[in-house]
Amino acid sequence: MNHIRKVCNHDSQQLPPPQYNAEYQPVKPRIEFIDTAKGICILLVVMFHTGIISEHTPILGMLRMPFYFTLSGIFFKDYGGFIPTLTKKINKLFIPFIFFFTISYAIFVGIRLFIGGEIDIPYYCFVTSKTMVNIALWFLLALFCANILFFAIVRICNNNLFLIGIVCVASSIFALNILSDNVFLPLYMDSAFGAVPFLFFGYFLRKAEILVKSDKDKYYYLSIPILLAITYLAYIIGDEPHIGFGSLSCKGNSICFYIGACSIVLATLLICKKIGNIPGIKYIGRYSIIILGIHLTISSIAFTIYHKFSVSTDYFTFNVPLFLVTLCCSILCIPILTKYAPKLTAQKDLIPDIRSFKKTLPFTSHN
Repeated sequence: MNHIRKVCNHDSQQLPPPQYNAEYQPVKPRIEFIDTAKGICILLVVMFHTGIISEHTPILGMLRMPFYFTLSGIFFKDYGGFIPTLTKKINKLFIPFIFFFTISYAIFVGIRLFIGGEIDIPYYCFVTSKTMVNIALWFLLALFCANILFFAIVRICNNNLFLIGIVCVASSIFALNILSDNVFLPLYMDSAFGAVPFLFFGYFLRKAEILVKSDKDKYYYLSIPILLAITYLAYIIGDEPHIGFGSLSCKGNSICFYIGACSIVLATLLICKKIGNIPGIKYIGRYSIIILGIHLTISSIAFTIYHKFSVSTDYFTFNVPLFLVTLCCSILCIPILTKYAPKLTAQKDLIPDIRSFKKTLPFTSHN
């Protein structure tokens, strides 16, 4: 018996515990309605960049970017300290940004050289200005900074929801009243200050068990018309409010924007939860980061070809086909990039967790 214990103890010291090694972690089942929600998000983004909808499309401006930030807040997690959390966010957000930005910039340089134009935008433009190729990628930078900022807020407030909410609201006030016109911060850090209330909203919804199906859901679904009514009232009373988080520009009443945005985001989440899986939408939602990263490059190429052949710029003969071509080509890129560049597109981690690395060292004790 003692011999068996010794063998077991010896084996346990040789193998790293599952919680520190990704190879031993069980694969968590995906939440179908969240992938559906992400699919709706990325569809709105592609529709916006191909001219199907605009900033002036009623109410949808309250949903498009706030929905993405809220979903990030729902899945926000403290990975055991600043370094592990920073590493995780670098893998999931910053590395995909660099990957897609490099591809976009290479295509930009190639086109400029081909037509004999000037390369007037440097590669490091996203650090020194808000002018860069593939402008859709601003979101990954802003979300990266917003997650780090929110991590700091959660830690400082000792995970007290009330205090976290107060600080996040103060952050948005600071962003819209001080940073928007007077101060430039690199890597879209100013946008991050304006977006953290939505990360808090998602974080709160997670605490309220929005992801868990229960008997109470039937009552929550009854609130959908009320939430949509609140959104409409906020839109009207706030003088059609809109916040462009990329440029941190504000139109109308910003308070009404946040109220209306939270209402329509929650209503849309509940609708997705009720519907569950929508084939096709769920798929593009699962790989939304790939579509986000590649779609604007594809649409720019298609836009150039359309103009070269003098295609009419009418809505139904230009914008709709441009949207369909962009979406279809982006979807076709998904299996290619997930197979050949999984660590560069947030499907796998490129930088290992430092805890996992330490636990695999031969001289490290695992007791």
